[in-house]
Amino acid sequence: MNELIKLDIPAKAEYVVLGRLALAGILRDRGYTADAVADLKLALTEACSNCIRHAYDGNSGQVHLRFTVRDDRVVLEVRDDGSGFSEDDDGPALDTAGEPVLNEGGMGISIIRSVVDEFHLDRPAEGGTTLVLTKLRDA
Repeated sequence: MNELIKLDIPAKAEYVVLGRLALAGILRDRGYTADAVADLKLALTEACSNCIRHAYDGNSGQVHLRFTVRDDRVVLEVRDDGSGFSEDDDGPALDTAGEPVLNEGGMGISIIRSVVDEFHLDRPAEGGTTLVLTKLRDA
């Protein structure tokens, strides 16, 4: 099985709940524990919040969500088309390998890392940020 579900939401806090509801519905009856679903909803909330807070500087924009469900894992992609993170943001600066460096205001990335099995942050040259979160299904 390899299902792909896409959802674009306005970059506003009140729309994040749509992503959380979609995720919970997608994972229902697919072998994920209630704790795993709660962890993923938390990670999704943090990832969306980073996009909303840092990508668009209060201007309108979209947060693009992709949920890929496989037999053994779910992969969440949270992407924005905004300015991304910089060292002056409250979010994470990036080290020379492109990995987030946590500062005092950037707890979101730390929270995400603690509840998923794999995490990747991509900042393409053309702009925006993509966070890729992977959670393995418990056997």
